[in-house]
Amino acid sequence: MNNLKLVKIRKVNKSAIHKYSLFLVLFGCVLTLASCLKKDVFPASGTPNEYISILDVRKIYKGADVVLNTSNMDGADKITGVVVSDATSGNIPPGVFAIQQTSRTLKRGIEVSVTQATNIPYKIGDSVVVNVNGATITRNKGALQIHVSSIERVTKVAENRLAEPTLVSLETLNEKFDDYEGTLIKIANVDAAGDVMQGDVVITEPTGSTGILHTEPTATFADKAVALNASYTAVARWNSDADDTHRKQLWIVNADGIEDESGRIYTGFPESFESGEAALFVDGYSTKTGNFSTGNYTLQNIYVGNTANDLPVTGQYALRLVGSSATSSWCTMNYDLPNGATKVTVWAGSYGASADLGSTWRLEYSQDQGITWSQVGEDILTISKVKKQFTFLMDLRGPVRFRIGKIGIGNSTTNNQNGRFSMDDFAVYKNPEAGGPITNPVPEYATVLGWQFGTPATAGNEVSKTSTTTHAGLSNAVLERGPGLTASSLVRSFASTAGGTIITSTKALALSQDVYYQVKFIVQSGYKLSLSAINVKLRRSAAGARNHKWYYSLDGVNFHETLGTGDMSYEGTDTEGTEMPAYYIYQTSELQNIPAGTTVTLRMYCWGFSNIGSGSFSIGRTPAGTATDVLSIGGSLSQ
Repeated sequence: MNNLKLVKIRKVNKSAIHKYSLFLVLFGCVLTLASCLKKDVFPASGTPNEYISILDVRKIYKGADVVLNTSNMDGADKITGVVVSDATSGNIPPGVFAIQQTSRTLKRGIEVSVTQATNIPYKIGDSVVVNVNGATITRNKGALQIHVSSIERVTKVAENRLAEPTLVSLETLNEKFDDYEGTLIKIANVDAAGDVMQGDVVITEPTGSTGILHTEPTATFADKAVALNASYTAVARWNSDADDTHRKQLWIVNADGIEDESGRIYTGFPESFESGEAALFVDGYSTKTGNFSTGNYTLQNIYVGNTANDLPVTGQYALRLVGSSATSSWCTMNYDLPNGATKVTVWAGSYGASADLGSTWRLEYSQDQGITWSQVGEDILTISKVKKQFTFLMDLRGPVRFRIGKIGIGNSTTNNQNGRFSMDDFAVYKNPEAGGPITNPVPEYATVLGWQFGTPATAGNEVSKTSTTTHAGLSNAVLERGPGLTASSLVRSFASTAGGTIITSTKALALSQDVYYQVKFIVQSGYKLSLSAINVKLRRSAAGARNHKWYYSLDGVNFHETLGTGDMSYEGTDTEGTEMPAYYIYQTSELQNIPAGTTVTLRMYCWGFSNIGSGSFSIGRTPAGTATDVLSIGGSLSQ
């Protein structure tokens, strides 16, 4: 029995020893592993980052003041960002500047308040580093700020860095104001009510969402009149009222932060192309005419698309203009808006398919029910597939209609980008019906030079023609043709057909082949000249030029495009000719305050001929038996 017990005990002890041995082995491994881990506690940490992002430093504030240090900033002691406020404008509290930074794809901003500093030496676009160790993050009168003890805590490391505002709607801004606080934002094309900018001005967007623009009495633009509609670039700030109620405000960065001033948007706009007659939504690029929500339109080489690549701004649809075509594409209004226009906006981009290159497009207007069209600004090459909002400013009085499109320039290549074009949300803004500044108003002007061909009647093929109306402050002006035009007979006009060796179908060919009409004159001693507009009556045949553009030179050698009016288009064939809309040149700075003794040369380049020799393009015709000007140059002279 005892032996059995002893054996049994031994068996028990062997098992225990085995278990104990296994425990020791495992324990040893754990110790070994532990010792290995201890040697590599921070294998990839390196030196703690000395910078904390603005995104993260904002999170440290949780409703009460916090002294920043390396412990609560995970070893960091500095922040960095780009300055987005302008101390010189007077519309930021003294001693305060705002910076913004993008971290982990998120843009965030914060204000820096410098104790006892009134003069902030930093400007928009300066890149700065701020030592915030020991500084306090707090809300001062609503605004989240970091208070630093002295300006020596701030170091400028670069300048002229991109300080781009974020384009945001008031609706989104109000929903996520904390995300935008301290950053530079842009609110585009909103209505405003008020007399001058000083104080709080309520702005409203078409959706009905509102916001508050704030302007300090010290601001350089405090006395500026409030525009009926405009775009604003500002720093988003919480600001406390007297009762300590925090308010969302937009502090305009400076006078340049007020732009795109205009009248109010026409009722019903923007046109989003979401609803309309079935004829407009037929597949393909065939010409279609019908009613959208704002009126009747003709779509030429345009498809109303709702695929993923159409990328509509609102709703499901956007207009898609055909690519790689020699035929032009147009979205044309077939109705007039009664109160003129001061601004047009449209969202535009290239079509979303990866194979599509960029697209060149333009905006044109007509004030004679679509008989003639004038370009606003210059052609725009759009490469981005993400639509952007484009703004065109103007001062058009009286009924007006618009068209947006692209000229047919053939196959799309890297050197001739003619891919599909996409547009959405097109809007027109009135000329102010009451009050509000107008951007670039047309100055008062009178005829300083004029030509009539009725009394006595011209044959049309004269080599040149001297002005029949001439201001005393100018020499007689001479009208003549460039080498690319051939004189032709047409009574009561100054007539031509296309010359050259190549059919003048494009502007480039008109420039290279000297296809132009020219006027040359001298400003007389004791006078100073400012030019405002050119009015001309044109007569063309079916094969004649369809487009023209005025250029200028003050040295007779170097010619430049005039500013204010783009290429003009006219396809009518009235045998007596048609008055073109006024061709404004008052925005061409070199044609303002031209000194005495200067020789001024104006050239009207013309193109769009369909043959050589028979296509007629003439100035005129003066009505029979009258002395009515058919070419006049408007401006003012001072002594």
